[in-house]
Amino acid sequence: MGAMNAEPVLIVSPRYADDVAALVASAGQAPRVERRPELAAGRFAAEPVRVVVVDARGALAAGLAVAQALGPAVEGRRGAMLVLLSRNDADAAGAARDAGATSVMVSPFGSDSFSTALHLAGRHADRLAAAAAAPLPPDSGEVDRLTGLASAERLQNWLAEQRAAEIPCGVIVIGVGRFAQINTIYGRDVADRLLAVIARRLGPIADARTAVGELRLLSRLTAAEYAIGISGAGAAEKLERLARQMLRGFERPFAIDDRLIHVSGRAGIAWDDGSMDGDPASVATALLREASIALSDARGREPGAVARFHQESDREALARRADLESDLFGALKDGGITILFQPQASLSDGVVGGVEALSRWDHPLHGRLSAVTLLETAASAELALAVGRHIRSRAIATAAAWTGALANLKISLNVTAADLADPEFIDSLAKDLASSGLSPRRLVIEVTEEAIINDLDAAAATLSLLRRDGVGIALDDFGAGYSSLARLARLPVDTIKLDRSFAQGLTGSERERIVVEGMIATARRLGLTVVAEGIEDDVQLAAARAAGCQWVQGYCVAPPLDQTALTAFCNRRKFKSSVA
Repeated sequence: MGAMNAEPVLIVSPRYADDVAALVASAGQAPRVERRPELAAGRFAAEPVRVVVVDARGALAAGLAVAQALGPAVEGRRGAMLVLLSRNDADAAGAARDAGATSVMVSPFGSDSFSTALHLAGRHADRLAAAAAAPLPPDSGEVDRLTGLASAERLQNWLAEQRAAEIPCGVIVIGVGRFAQINTIYGRDVADRLLAVIARRLGPIADARTAVGELRLLSRLTAAEYAIGISGAGAAEKLERLARQMLRGFERPFAIDDRLIHVSGRAGIAWDDGSMDGDPASVATALLREASIALSDARGREPGAVARFHQESDREALARRADLESDLFGALKDGGITILFQPQASLSDGVVGGVEALSRWDHPLHGRLSAVTLLETAASAELALAVGRHIRSRAIATAAAWTGALANLKISLNVTAADLADPEFIDSLAKDLASSGLSPRRLVIEVTEEAIINDLDAAAATLSLLRRDGVGIALDDFGAGYSSLARLARLPVDTIKLDRSFAQGLTGSERERIVVEGMIATARRLGLTVVAEGIEDDVQLAAARAAGCQWVQGYCVAPPLDQTALTAFCNRRKFKSSVA
């Protein structure tokens, strides 16, 4: 794209069109100006342009809307898009790139830097055109139609080609967290568009090669998994660093229409130094399988985790997980899931007023497994909704039959985003209450901020229906993720449960205490009950009382108890004689 053969460049700029046109002309290109953003798509369709400059300076929302509208069309024409911003705003720059921007420039910038950016945009379009010069057959199966990335088949062939050429190679498999919930909450159209936006964000990261002779290929494997193959001398040392770079792409939310969708990523990596047995095709298959095994390990860790394949130990872990998935079907039928109850005590008089129902899996071979293992296995076996309904139904029936010291206890049940989005959620809960005879006023639904953040209005509507019928609503793990006291005013919430990290803040530095105490005071002014979770010692207990918490839960009160132990505990009335 040089000055000798000036190409037309479409400029979409409602405020500074003349200035941008002058810069385009000084770069040796032919400006085509559109001052009305709403006409940009039609103008692009009518003009023989490959490069578009979207000027969002002074009109950020309109500019980003234009970029999002033009992105698919520019990509379809194998073109390039340069977005201009008036200030260095990471969120705006990220939204522009998600929309398909090839590059972003922040004002002020000179004619030389603009000319360079325009030149690079043209080169990007040239590379895309060259790659399309010998297109794959439409039904070759080597292109993922949704994202435009290489398909799983193409990646496997590519890895086999590297092995046949005796080039060391590896693969990173990236799993997108919470994708099933997104699909359930928003529907397939939004989920598919999310996958395409994720691909656009990962593309530039994967394409940033750092060594001569190093090759990379980004692909989409399944609905919510991507993979990148990497080959070349020295690539082995870059696998984990590249994986972490790719995962940092999930730290910002993804913009789909007017929604900001938060998803997490985890990665599994595997490497072939030439020592794997088998022909090139079988080695490629084994390499992808090993990276997937490593991803299974990473899924059991925190978001952003990277796991590397380790021969037999990882094979055993995968086999154990597969066995667990199979065993969970049986546990739902034969009562292998145990429900325990952790008391919540009043700080005014020490009386236990409620319990939180917590699940454990009593496995015939592995013994008692944690709730984390149970829920992760349920998710991987696509049994999350079934397990949630099973636990809620049994817990409600159990509480309804309580007598004596347990007769008036409230019972708190945890629900997820997928539960709230389940069309049968409210009806199944109503049936459980009706069949058991439990008063709705003895039931509290606990929902985390993460479960409602992506569609606050829909979650609020569902929770309002429950609250109208007398069910209590508690916001669990408050402060762990996207806390906003202003958000509380929009939610039908009766109670907030401070995340256990806040319990640590109660006894931390003066600044930490001020923050926590201020949040508690504001919550109480809003008429909310405040429960401190994770209270483990007398020091935290005293701090929670001094900060204004009304209820406490944690090992300082009692661990999760079975029904017999809970009865004995509540018969003592007060968990500590010194509390009253």
